[in-house]
Amino acid sequence: MVHPVEGSFYVYAPIKGPSIAFAILFAISGVLHIWQNNLKYRSWRIGLLLPWAAILFVVGFSMREYGAYHYGNMGLFIASTVLLFVAPPVYQGANYFIFGRILYYLPYLSPLHPGRVWTTFITLDTIDGILAGNGAAIAANPDNSPGKLNTGKILVKLSLFLLLAMFLAFLALIIIFHRRCIAAGVLNHKAKVIIYELYASSFLILLRNCFRTASFFYPWYSVANGEEWPFWVFEAVPMLINTFLLNVYPPAKYLPRNHKTYLAKDGITELEGPGMVDKRRFIYTLIDPFDIGGLVTGQDNKNKFWEKDGIGGPKEEEQAIQHSSTLTGEATSHKA
Repeated sequence: MVHPVEGSFYVYAPIKGPSIAFAILFAISGVLHIWQNNLKYRSWRIGLLLPWAAILFVVGFSMREYGAYHYGNMGLFIASTVLLFVAPPVYQGANYFIFGRILYYLPYLSPLHPGRVWTTFITLDTIDGILAGNGAAIAANPDNSPGKLNTGKILVKLSLFLLLAMFLAFLALIIIFHRRCIAAGVLNHKAKVIIYELYASSFLILLRNCFRTASFFYPWYSVANGEEWPFWVFEAVPMLINTFLLNVYPPAKYLPRNHKTYLAKDGITELEGPGMVDKRRFIYTLIDPFDIGGLVTGQDNKNKFWEKDGIGGPKEEEQAIQHSSTLTGEATSHKA
């Protein structure tokens, strides 16, 4: 049973200590992200998003720690709530970019143009962030009218459902790509690390999103909103594991610095190509990132440069050997 603390905007009285510990841990992770991705492996986009997410958590948890001593301060409550709410989607934004880069590495297995992963999902992520940030700020302010509070909750719910839909679409793309890599026999160590890391990171973010979505459908006096432990178990800890997972296996270590570098279809040779080019107008690539129009009309708008490098894949080589053996057998039988 929930026991509300009088004067606390959190409903409960936040525990003193854990928030500052998490702020320090996220700060350590953020510094490691900068060293690993920006300084060591020179990947500026990954090196921007991962530290940025860590900074949001550092500030959010620092404010929450201060709020544990001043839980009647509405400004602190709103600021910490909003920052901790918008930080996880930034990690998912980094995952979009990481997935796009692994598609550049194996372009012939890509379910869509690698560059469109970033633009499509980040556009949706930006819309989601605007909905979430505004909704959380409105819903967290108890001075608002009941109607306005309800509007804030509706905005947050919409943002969470959009986030879940985006996650499922993103997960479907990873699974399709993973299956294609296995079928083509080109799932090398680099691709394995990135794919499994994306699975793990996405699962941790999904766990947090499911908790957040469920909590907005329960009243303030429920366990989900009126007790502190669900926040730590289903949000804080999974996000901390996620950020250190990306430290243990820094994505930039396993991705080529140049996005034009790709793995040939033999699964061994790395070559530098001209890069993926979509011949359509940019607006069409945003509206139709999967080039469904091209599939319907039979017009492929991708430049298949990997077909001109003279290197066949494992499956193709196996078929060629079998074909050669068949021809040899036929020639021998004719001589006999």
